Amino acid sequence: MKKSLFKNILYKVLLNVFNLILPILVGPYVNRALGPKSLGNVQFTESIYSYFLIFASFGVYQYGVREMSRVKDDKQKLSQLFTSLFLISSVTGITALCIYLGFSYFKYGDAVIFPILLIFGLNLIVNIFFVEWVNEAMENYDFITIKTIIVRSIYIILIFTFVNTSKDYNHYALLLVVAAFLNNIISFVYIKRKIKFDFSNLSIKRHLKPMFLVVVFSNANVLYTLLDRFMLGEYVNSKAVSFYVIPQQIMGIINALMLSVVQVTIPRLSYILSTNDEKSYLILLNNISKVYFAFLFPASVGLFLLSDVGVLIYGGTQFIEAAPVLSMFAIYMIFLGMDSILANQVIYVKKKENILVRLIFLCGFINLVFNVILLKVGLFTPTNAIITTTVSTLILNLLEYGYIRRYLKVDFHLFEFGKFKYLLYALLFIPVSYGIRHFVSGPIPLFISLVVVNSILYGLILIVTKDLVFQMFLEKVKKRSKPA
Repeated sequence: MKKSLFKNILYKVLLNVFNLILPILVGPYVNRALGPKSLGNVQFTESIYSYFLIFASFGVYQYGVREMSRVKDDKQKLSQLFTSLFLISSVTGITALCIYLGFSYFKYGDAVIFPILLIFGLNLIVNIFFVEWVNEAMENYDFITIKTIIVRSIYIILIFTFVNTSKDYNHYALLLVVAAFLNNIISFVYIKRKIKFDFSNLSIKRHLKPMFLVVVFSNANVLYTLLDRFMLGEYVNSKAVSFYVIPQQIMGIINALMLSVVQVTIPRLSYILSTNDEKSYLILLNNISKVYFAFLFPASVGLFLLSDVGVLIYGGTQFIEAAPVLSMFAIYMIFLGMDSILANQVIYVKKKENILVRLIFLCGFINLVFNVILLKVGLFTPTNAIITTTVSTLILNLLEYGYIRRYLKVDFHLFEFGKFKYLLYALLFIPVSYGIRHFVSGPIPLFISLVVVNSILYGLILIVTKDLVFQMFLEKVKKRSKPA
């Protein structure tokens, strides 16, 4: 049965709203309990572990969503594909674990982060049972939402119980693994009830090359933000890592909510292209892009204006040095959002990931060069690190868009007024926010005032201009609210 795209988006938004509330509840508590140094140790360790997780997962999430979306109507092909991809990710996971343990012992065996590295190593085992890509492909967003809310509610209770002081950073790392284990094992059991292993007609070799290409393009953070974090931890100090990661987490909360629209539509776009319906693909692509930018631009401008109070509320006064970093992450979020559209919804679903890999490597190398130069001249700071990443991502956007227009011949206009008018609307937040700051003080009252007033202003602009995206959304809500 074909599932409602609007219903899927609502479930995905609900999930991401919960994921928005979760760090708001847990983040400030953990940040204050652990402090910059202990938290920085965990975050630096996580950046090291993330490199190995990339190869352990071997691109199975992105590749699996696309390929299973194409065969989801054929049960036999679905089972055979699931079996093949699961075997590949299991082998890469075990291999990555062995290399990870060896690297951790010889490189950091005597360091304070070594116990944390071992804890994160458990996650490489847990990751073998990560099959959320199947749920995404089958558009089981109702199950994903309910399951995630239950698991993370348990995680919240455990955090408040076992993480109380700066000495509890090992407990914090272990609880991250426990949450991942519960999430993965429940999904695995659920999927195995619907899709059985089928070892007939196994196909391993043909998946390896495209999956490797996905590993590169879907993990651009290796050469971008993850590179920044690693270099800050290796060449500056653990506090610098926390001053970088706290703003990244705040941006990530908002960005995850924005990306709901993009993530949910990838399976549908892949399915439409598999039927050679280019016209329907372009209509959906342009509509989804407009909806996405209608949320992305005001969120980015709002985050920029809230950077100081956002850091104070989320991290406390000990993280106030991270406020300029958050301002830059707000700008970075715009270019990251554009990349999500260009890379995931166009180049990837068109099966041109080999080109995407080259572009990502080129711009990632540019980012690395920028970082090394800053390091050599003594200017490598969390703020400057995200500035170089933002510039590199902008260059990536321009190259991706040029390729789409010139070589793929896709009739998609990124820089048209219909999409960028939302940025112009959002820029009106600047004078309004400046005025509010003259009358309201205190982080929480100021935060609430800025969000409420600017949200009302944006809504009024959409109503007055009779915005089509806004009207479309209202129509969908009205239809859903009518009794059957």
